[in-house]
Amino acid sequence: MMVPPSPFLHPQVQVALADEAATLALGHALAAACCGGDLIRLEGDLGAGKSTLARGIIQALGHTGDVPSPTYTVMQVYDTTRFPLAHVDCYRLQDPAELAALGLEDFRRFGVVLAEWPDRGGASLAMGGDLLPYHINSIENPGVLTVTLTTNGPGRRATLHGSPSWQRRWALMASRGVTFDRPVARVGGDGHLREDFVRRAGYERFSLTPMGGDWSGRSYARVTFANGTTRMLMDAPPPQESVDAYAQVADYYRSLGLRTAAIEARDDAQGFLLTEDLGDTTLWHLLQDGTPHTDWYMAAGDVLMAQCRAHAAGNTPTWARRYTPTDFWVEAMRVVNWLAPYATGHATALEDYATWQRLWAPHYATLMALPQGLMMWDCQSPNLMMTGPAPTLHNLALIDHQDARIASVAQDAALLLRNIRTPRDDMREAAVLDALAHGLAVDRAALQQAVEVAGLHHACRILGGLVRLHVRDGRSAPAQAYLARTWDVARQSFANPALRDIVAILETLEAPSLARLTKDTAHA
Repeated sequence: MMVPPSPFLHPQVQVALADEAATLALGHALAAACCGGDLIRLEGDLGAGKSTLARGIIQALGHTGDVPSPTYTVMQVYDTTRFPLAHVDCYRLQDPAELAALGLEDFRRFGVVLAEWPDRGGASLAMGGDLLPYHINSIENPGVLTVTLTTNGPGRRATLHGSPSWQRRWALMASRGVTFDRPVARVGGDGHLREDFVRRAGYERFSLTPMGGDWSGRSYARVTFANGTTRMLMDAPPPQESVDAYAQVADYYRSLGLRTAAIEARDDAQGFLLTEDLGDTTLWHLLQDGTPHTDWYMAAGDVLMAQCRAHAAGNTPTWARRYTPTDFWVEAMRVVNWLAPYATGHATALEDYATWQRLWAPHYATLMALPQGLMMWDCQSPNLMMTGPAPTLHNLALIDHQDARIASVAQDAALLLRNIRTPRDDMREAAVLDALAHGLAVDRAALQQAVEVAGLHHACRILGGLVRLHVRDGRSAPAQAYLARTWDVARQSFANPALRDIVAILETLEAPSLARLTKDTAHA
């Protein structure tokens, strides 16, 4: 079906700036939204406020000293900000090639570049797209933003033109007090909108019971009808969330004979789904009795094998995204973007970014040498629901699968077996990996090695994500609950000789990150 465009995605938005304080405040909001690899282009006539906006961004990223204009030096470098940052002024630039001589390329790869008069900087400062060609809410996706400042009577006006990832970041900026000239997000949890959606689906008498949400922007409610039957309502407010990907993956999995919630009604523009109610029992709930439930884990292994066999047979939809080396790096980059600065108290140096990328790059091939399939990418105990008493593939339903990608079986196996929400069980892990190796006819040692790599890589992604939620979004509960446990999962791979250089860096970050979180939350 043709999916209508989100009414909240706007390539261009405007913000009225009454005075210098408002310009600085916009800079603070941009700083909160930016990530390593971003290019922010600042345009406007002399005196329009470009330097003031740049100062707001630089100070909000952690610099406490003066912010001199780089008009004569061309580039001013900051290493005390959350990301390595280069402030470039191309007004007096004679040749764009001069920027390469100043080392701008490394900042474009790993840091944040603020560029005044960017059109004079050539291709390296041109307006472009995102690093990743699609949106996954849990991944920082570097992109390009142009801010054009114009005078507007006594005040100014900022026109923001962004690549797709920036268009989704308008919502984050709005949550921090920026007022745009048009709506840039729908707030989730609106009871009236939820009720209207259910009525449009053909129901009149019902009640809604909130069921909570997760670390994303999605939340859920159980719909109970007058006759006692129930459905589940997914509230996935755009533009940060989307129901289209969830529906596509659900349909594909059902075509393989896998169990997902049947979809009864959907509203792509507003971000609602009405689905079958699969009940309340997840694998996580079963594990609370203290037993390993290896039989249900074996059923989950059957799910992974079904996905791989379908892909090997050429039964993979054309819309499916393939996991790439760029995805692999963007996820690993969370350590140097978020965890390392939090643990050390200073920005990650450019050379440390380069080292981190160099150390991880060879391990992508280790993963992708294993069988692949459209992996749900969040194959963990809370997302596996029991719909019948017997531990079979058909009684195991999959939820939260909207980020599915064509990836290595080892990646979902690692999420399943080395999970931050469930206790470690080496015997259960060995049994499932034995079954996977036999069922997929792969070398058992190669599968183990790939799971070691994937387990540590996932742990790095989650460690950085927990710090991001705590530092940027003010959501400290996930870090308090899971930061220490995620380090436990990471340590399961620490003895692997192939990962020793990565482990050596991580070992310097564990104790400081936990100590700082303890200090932060003690004073909260």
